[in-house]
Amino acid sequence: MPTALLWFRRDLRLGDHPALLAALDAAGPDGDVLPVFVFDDRLYGPAGDPRRRFLLDCLADLDRQTGARW
Repeated sequence: MPTALLWFRRDLRLGDHPALLAALDAAGPDGDVLPVFVFDDRLYGPAGDPRRRFLLDCLADLDRQTGARW
């Protein structure tokens, strides 16, 4: 059973996401897609609290959506 890694960076969309489509294709019908997000302090550390809160909310929503699928 193959596993494809999907590295989310700045684009957290599930619809119309070329890397997601490639990961699903690579995993095949019996495989898995492992979604990953790395919180990089160089990108998000300087952001203010509202932006970090928004990012965390988006990641929680992404987790709910992908957990139901993968």
